[in-house]
Amino acid sequence: MTSSTFLDPGDNSFDASGATESTWQELGDLPYRRVRMYSDIIWGRKGQRTKSPNNNNPKAATYPDAAEENSNEERFGLSWYPKSYVDIVRAHQSAVLGTGEDSYDLARLLSTTTTTIVAGCPNGGPIAAVTTPLSTGGGTGGGGFGNVSTSGFGSRTTIRIMNNSGKLLAAIPFPPRDFSVFTGKQQIQMHRSPGDIIAMGFTSRCVLVVVLRDSLVLCYDLLGTRVLPPFFALNDRKGERNLGTGMDLLEARIFEGGVAVLGVDMTAAVVELLDEHDDPAYANEADVTSRRIVPLMPSQSDQSSLDRQEEKSSASASPFFLAPPPHYAIITPLPTAMYARSNHISFRCIAVLPRQYAPSCRPELFLSTSDGSVVVSELHPSTSPNGGLTDIDCRSKIGDTGGLGSIAPIVSMSFAPNGRFLACFTNNSILTVVSTTFESKVLEFSTSSGSSSPPRSMGWCGEDSVVLHWKNLGVLMVGPYGDWLRFSYGNDSGDIVHGDGDDASKRASQSNETEVYLVPEIDCCRVVTPTSVEILQRVPPGTADLLRIGSIEPGALLLDASDAFDSGSPNADEAARSITQQEGLLEEAIQGCIAAAVGEFDVKLQKRMLRAASYGLHFSCKDENSPGRNTGRPSAEAIAFVKAARKLRVLNAIRHPGTGWAMTAYQFDSVSPKGVVARLMASGKPSLASSVSEYLKLGRRVRDYARAMKAAAFVASCSTISGGNDVMNRRFLSMTDSQIAEEAIKIIKGEENEQGDISRKDEPNSTPPSPGMYASVALAAHRAGRKGVADLLIMLEDGHADKVHALLTIGSYVDAAAVAARARDPDLIYVCIDAFEQAFSKDDEGKGLFFSGVINKFPIEAVNVFTAYHARTGELGASDFKPLINILLRRQKHLEAGLQMAKRGSALNRTSSNYSTTDNDREKLKVESLTEASRLFELGGKVCAFQKLCTDEQLDLLADQEQLRTTYGAYEVAPPSSSVTSTIMSILKYAALEPRSAHRIFGDADKIAKKYKVPEKRLWHVKVRAFSESGQWPVLRNFADSRSKSPIGMKPFALAAIKGGQSEVEIMHYINRMQGQSDGEDRYDLFCEASLWKRALEEAVKLGDGRRIAHVRSVCNSPEIQRLCDKYIIG
Repeated sequence: MTSSTFLDPGDNSFDASGATESTWQELGDLPYRRVRMYSDIIWGRKGQRTKSPNNNNPKAATYPDAAEENSNEERFGLSWYPKSYVDIVRAHQSAVLGTGEDSYDLARLLSTTTTTIVAGCPNGGPIAAVTTPLSTGGGTGGGGFGNVSTSGFGSRTTIRIMNNSGKLLAAIPFPPRDFSVFTGKQQIQMHRSPGDIIAMGFTSRCVLVVVLRDSLVLCYDLLGTRVLPPFFALNDRKGERNLGTGMDLLEARIFEGGVAVLGVDMTAAVVELLDEHDDPAYANEADVTSRRIVPLMPSQSDQSSLDRQEEKSSASASPFFLAPPPHYAIITPLPTAMYARSNHISFRCIAVLPRQYAPSCRPELFLSTSDGSVVVSELHPSTSPNGGLTDIDCRSKIGDTGGLGSIAPIVSMSFAPNGRFLACFTNNSILTVVSTTFESKVLEFSTSSGSSSPPRSMGWCGEDSVVLHWKNLGVLMVGPYGDWLRFSYGNDSGDIVHGDGDDASKRASQSNETEVYLVPEIDCCRVVTPTSVEILQRVPPGTADLLRIGSIEPGALLLDASDAFDSGSPNADEAARSITQQEGLLEEAIQGCIAAAVGEFDVKLQKRMLRAASYGLHFSCKDENSPGRNTGRPSAEAIAFVKAARKLRVLNAIRHPGTGWAMTAYQFDSVSPKGVVARLMASGKPSLASSVSEYLKLGRRVRDYARAMKAAAFVASCSTISGGNDVMNRRFLSMTDSQIAEEAIKIIKGEENEQGDISRKDEPNSTPPSPGMYASVALAAHRAGRKGVADLLIMLEDGHADKVHALLTIGSYVDAAAVAARARDPDLIYVCIDAFEQAFSKDDEGKGLFFSGVINKFPIEAVNVFTAYHARTGELGASDFKPLINILLRRQKHLEAGLQMAKRGSALNRTSSNYSTTDNDREKLKVESLTEASRLFELGGKVCAFQKLCTDEQLDLLADQEQLRTTYGAYEVAPPSSSVTSTIMSILKYAALEPRSAHRIFGDADKIAKKYKVPEKRLWHVKVRAFSESGQWPVLRNFADSRSKSPIGMKPFALAAIKGGQSEVEIMHYINRMQGQSDGEDRYDLFCEASLWKRALEEAVKLGDGRRIAHVRSVCNSPEIQRLCDKYIIG
């Protein structure tokens, strides 16, 4: 890698004091150092570092003041105030107090009515700061917020995210514009003021969490983009119907995995902030009472603004079934209020044990009680005994007042970075450190003689000491054996007070009023002041052994030999060879120098130690007893040397003021090189992230993603360049879409040729980029307004899923569906259809546009999926058949299309609310449907020939029915029907109403039967039924006598007469004509049907059937016939 990629070793912009033993301070037997990483900081600056015109020293630099860039605010250190508010306070200072234009006095006066909340991202990450007015009272549950002091602060403030050198990364206005909360399908507008902010902090995933007084939680990334919609951690039970309210909070604690809140009614909840890298099974195993918060998906086609996407009123929750969203939250309410009421206690403060240290593998909430104990709550209250709450009963271990029996509740708690110890500060000013299980007490330290109030902040400095900060008293560090150090800040910031016992508090009163903010880390503690960022750190053991005065450790001896060699001393070779006399001593010395170099911040000292290690490697390669001398491979020490050099170059690069990460070597190992690259990209440094990933030779996926983010930043910069070199700006802004796309492709492939852009020119990169790289850059081009660049890049994407999602984000739904269809992935196809549906409104017009778009523009595979799904849900054809018919025609299914249309026409026989209630209107719609069905069958050719014939005959029948109604002027002659038989029957029945036209009516019925080829037997049955039901008995008798032999026999006539209640003579007229040998059983049945039991008995006797005789006896009520039956049965 070229030297221009990372920090120039000669440009040590931070003050790495604390490098020598003379600047160390002993906390008992543990040496600690105070390292100033950045000094003379102007917080919130936007411009690049520039040389002072009156100073030729390149390290003497000035920055454009943030106040000059924003005329509406004035900056005082880490605090920003509205200019109008500052003018009011300045006028008050001059008129009432009589002081002049002293900025220090003005800042002190401003701080009396405001507070500045400062939070640091873990592992040396950025700083977030916000200034808010002091509230005059408690919250009002969301309905009456905004009751701040009458200082005229205003209704708005700004949350600023800055790196440790003060450079502004993001400015988040608060309250946000169009501030609203989504509850289901309802959008509730929020009205908040700066005084509602009560807590702010970062998680280990670099998510900034802002908690308001009514438990409303806001989540942002390092660039100020909202990652989750606003949500309430605690819902107001009294206002369950008013979903726009939350519960007032007593305390909120942000921890590495989320945030825990404690309400004023003692209700608690833990919010776990997860992302796509967490195991989805972890979220699925959450308690049944928990609820999930996911990002919102925009439901409109306008994708031009990410802010508008988040604020859409019709936004819906992101689906969780395909893959976890990039960020999501799990809120678990805990039954602490019920526990507090039942035990008559209240809770004072809370702390959270991270899930990696908890026995349940989920975060555990520790709550201090008013009776001096601690209650531990697990995150499975539904399945755990006693709601998951356990009273530790630590009253005898914490806050002991000498056996006087008084209770000293805990007012502040903090867990050690390793999760093994808990620091507790009681209201009687006693600091107690106990194990997490409360089985052992490690430390008890009293601060009552110096301050009777709790510290403003308390945390851990690594794993060996606790740091506390009181206003005007500096920072107090307490060791494991009661030893202490006090670090003052301000005009006397160089003073360090040390001692033991209770004298700490007496000496701590000698300090000034400089604002100090503590950021505990896993191996140190960052101290942020209005002008500097420092690190309080235990000196690494290897460094202490190496640099301690008079040290005889092997590394110290090798360092002295190397220094002597550099100075040209003749004793250097002899001193170095003395180390090689003992086996393994030289290797130990080399490893010691390497380890000490990695733990240092001063570049000069790093070089000194690495030179010593290199000097030792020179002797090691010549040592015949060296284990790796003749193996042909580099020794373990040489490999460690190369790794350390690479790590130091990366650390120095990210510590550079332009990047501003105050990361230690231990933190680098903790987050891993991949984590460092991810954090650099999250903080808007993709170019450096790409160089680091190439330099450290990380995995292919990591390098590809880093290059893609670098290309995305390049594309965005070509549209939004401002400041800097005007010639370069004009060059970038004048580039065409094809030129920008070409440069972006080179960056993605790692083929850019500019100095410092690549790190491996000797290794060819012939493999294609990982899936999703081109799509991510295309999305960045689309957001930057470079649609042409986005189109060119997205065509190169090989990953189907990434390409589909990118096209959907851009709004190219049809192209996305085509890609999904080529991939033959039904899930992707449905995602395309669903996204396309979300782009339209929910009214009838929007649905029509959606259906027609899918049918006419989407590929046939998508149409098939669409049909299969919506046909099952019943949404197709519910009110409009056109989409379904068009889909079937698109799929060349003419038979199904014609049948659907024919079914629609048949359904019109029933009165439906979807159509007019008049028969004429229904008949017209029916004719239109059948005509369209006939046309569709005709398109099907021979396959649909039979269906077309039936449909055409049905249309002819409807026409004949209409003609009959017109001819006779009566609806009853031929009511709308789909049956030829029912039509003939209605015509014959109408003859009973018009006897004079009976002959003509019967002729029309015969014409209908002949036209539609009604079989003769069916026609005779129809006539018999029609005449009998309409009471035309003479006509029926004449019809029966019209032929010597009826094609259907006389039985239907006789049955009609019987059912019609005709006389026995009329019935017998038809039965007597049934004289055939096969008619005996029919005559018997007819006699039984007509209750003519005597004739039935005679017919049964003729048949010689005893069963029929017995049947007559059992059903008749005539004793005479019964005796005859008995006679025939016995005989």
